[in-house]
Amino acid sequence: MNKKVVKQKKYDDNEDATIKEVAYYQNSSQIVLLVVLILLFGFTLFCSLVYIGRYYKNINYKNGEIVEINNAKNDAVIVSMGKFSHKITADDITNDKELIYENIASISLSTKKDSTSDGNVFFDVRYNISKNNFNYNNIATNDSDLLVRFAYSYDNENWTYISNAISTTNSTLLPLMGNYFDIAGITNNLKVLTDYNLSVKPGDNKKMYWKSETYVNKNSRNLNKEFEIEFKIEYKGNA
Repeated sequence: MNKKVVKQKKYDDNEDATIKEVAYYQNSSQIVLLVVLILLFGFTLFCSLVYIGRYYKNINYKNGEIVEINNAKNDAVIVSMGKFSHKITADDITNDKELIYENIASISLSTKKDSTSDGNVFFDVRYNISKNNFNYNNIATNDSDLLVRFAYSYDNENWTYISNAISTTNSTLLPLMGNYFDIAGITNNLKVLTDYNLSVKPGDNKKMYWKSETYVNKNSRNLNKEFEIEFKIEYKGNA
């Protein structure tokens, strides 16, 4: 009777070590790849947050509106902040900071490359005062409790302040020293700019910023005084 012989495979320590080495290498590679992906994601997220932060800081955009105008020749985008209101508190008067409230609106225009002429967009700049219980001055003065001045820029850094007279629905405001306008006690629509034309050559784009700086006199008599304004760019048409 023949006996069945079963051959046992000899355990190879070297082969097991090789398998472990390969598995360890693959696992390490996956960990390194995961770390790289996490770093890339973190960097992308950081850049996105910085960009968004700068955008909102530059535009000063809160509860405002975005208006897009598109036609065969050009595309325009207008960003305005919307209404802004503030009531003067005791902290406003006692702190070391100047009470200057800045609002910024912007308009950008891009003209298509195949356009046969420059793109144009016409707009107004308005400063609407809907609430204002500061003491009115019969004669405008730089010592007023509430002042405002306006400026424009093409890079949001270098500003040019306007020094021309500004009309309202029933009067004309003249600029004071520092290009300020006395608006204490006034509730009206200030026509900062009317029928301005922003022109852009074919294939180019341009962006223009407008800024209002509302200044409050830090005086105890202004405690609990309040104002509400809306600084905006109003679209008039294209050409």
